[in-house]
Amino acid sequence: MIRRVVMLSLAAVVLAACSAAATPTTLPATTPAPPATPTVAATKTAVPTWTPTPEPTPYPQELVLCATEPAYASPFIPSQAGDDLLALFYEEPVERVGYRWEARLIERVPSLEAGDVFTQAVPVPNGALYVDEVGAVLTNASEDVLLLPQLVVTFTLQKELYWSDGEPLTADDVILGYYLAQAPEAQGRWRQLVERTARLVAVNPRTVRWEGIPGYLSADYPGFLFPPQPAHRWKDKSLAQILEDRTPPATGPFRIVAWEAGREVRLEPNPYYSGTPPTLKKITFRFPKLNLNSWGQLLLSGQCDILLPDPVMTTDWQSWLDMLGQGQAMIWANVSPVVLRLDFNVQPINNTPTPLTDARVRHGLAQCIDRTALSEAAAGQAFVPASGFIPPGHPAYNPAALLQTTYNPDMGRSLLDEAGWRDEDGDGLREAHDVIGFKNGTPLSLTLHLAPQYFVTAAYVAANLEACGVGVLPQPTEPQLLYANDAVSPLLGRTYQMALFGWRAELPELCGGWLSDRIPTAETRWTGENFSGYVSEVYDAACRHALTTIDIAEQDAALQKADALLSADLPTVFLTWRPFWFVARPYVRGLKPDDTAYGTLWNSEEIYIAAEE
Repeated sequence: MIRRVVMLSLAAVVLAACSAAATPTTLPATTPAPPATPTVAATKTAVPTWTPTPEPTPYPQELVLCATEPAYASPFIPSQAGDDLLALFYEEPVERVGYRWEARLIERVPSLEAGDVFTQAVPVPNGALYVDEVGAVLTNASEDVLLLPQLVVTFTLQKELYWSDGEPLTADDVILGYYLAQAPEAQGRWRQLVERTARLVAVNPRTVRWEGIPGYLSADYPGFLFPPQPAHRWKDKSLAQILEDRTPPATGPFRIVAWEAGREVRLEPNPYYSGTPPTLKKITFRFPKLNLNSWGQLLLSGQCDILLPDPVMTTDWQSWLDMLGQGQAMIWANVSPVVLRLDFNVQPINNTPTPLTDARVRHGLAQCIDRTALSEAAAGQAFVPASGFIPPGHPAYNPAALLQTTYNPDMGRSLLDEAGWRDEDGDGLREAHDVIGFKNGTPLSLTLHLAPQYFVTAAYVAANLEACGVGVLPQPTEPQLLYANDAVSPLLGRTYQMALFGWRAELPELCGGWLSDRIPTAETRWTGENFSGYVSEVYDAACRHALTTIDIAEQDAALQKADALLSADLPTVFLTWRPFWFVARPYVRGLKPDDTAYGTLWNSEEIYIAAEE
């Protein structure tokens, strides 16, 4: 009963921090706070908040975080635990919150209106690099000179910025970050950006100009300022050497005082922090060495105030639910950028006849699946129903899109009847009646390929479809085969009928998974993400505009249009969103989970400890 109330509440508040969620699983990538926990006045978002009445008796503002020990805490070596530690002592010049960029160390977020951003046409001769519409870096192999747009962005740092050791922060530190992103060890988003950067120039001590490789256009340009690194300390060091520095200078609310390997990291407020001073006086980031199922005891005993996503998201959900019910913990959750999807093969290889070519069949199947019940039943794989590839909370999200595939089994059966798939012999399984490409009496039975971790979800989907007279034959397939770039893969080889899997929903890139030229074939060496074989010129135009515009409002509109077109044609049914979650004691306040931020406690300066009631 608690769980059902929580899930309904989550849908109502569009997935802000909540008091319950489901356990997520590891997926391949192509990959109002509760009433009892008020937050302090926010300095990072425009969300209305309030300042709590001071406690009658001062309560020790010391926080103990528990997680697995990261190998490093560096923007160039991302990991869940590493990013969570990094967010405490390192603040980026521009921070992503709620799918938008906010200025931190810079004077303002660059914009077209302010003249900080522009494009210019540049020639790309034979042998030169350029970026295509889906973001791939290519070499011009033709003899022709291409004329492509080049994106240029100017960033201006705030005046009088300092590292936590008191040294000035300047454009030289940004240039060092750019060069470190080019190191062989560098990984993640900064490595990807450096591969699409033509050059980065320090115009003066506070101004930096970024220039992209021709053809690379993105509305996320505010996030293209490479992370400043302390040149006064690391100027002549390699990234490998820098990674061994366990007490680096900080730009965030806190600074590292000591890092004891295998035990803990101790942090204290950064006296030179440019934002609102933090309330907490001390943070201890501990690395308990326990069996995963024993971590809950750390919270109950008071040894830990917050258990971070790594390892909480790999432990049993029921234990946290029990603690929640007893008032011993709060579970904070949000939608992660991973969506569970059911793909229909509308264009099988060799043009094998399939019932799924008919849009009425696809919509009928979709309306026979109860995604709300699935999100409540599939703990560990589901959070809330998905209406498309745009997550709730995103500015382009349109709740009306949910109506396209709302659970309505009567309508689903009617659509299947209309398409010629009826159960006239009364055996509970529909069969073909005057369906082009099928002999009369052919049963409507479909195979469902899935990665093994989704077997329970697949059984639920199969039961829903069987209630509508559709036979389903599950085909568990090892991920190495399911996602192989080879004709033997049922997914990329396009020999499947239905496929169930998780996918990382990074926008706007995700919409490229249904572009007509992204269908995997022998000619493309079985590369591409359009597993359904979906073809639509109108969809292509909308998605390409979303991928290439540098105007965020235009991108939102294009994404919304592409999402609506996909919902109408339905080559894919988006089932549920995966949760991102962590657990805290009830007296920790100010937590604001945000899946678009690059750290669980991205707003650590707002967190405080309330007196126990």
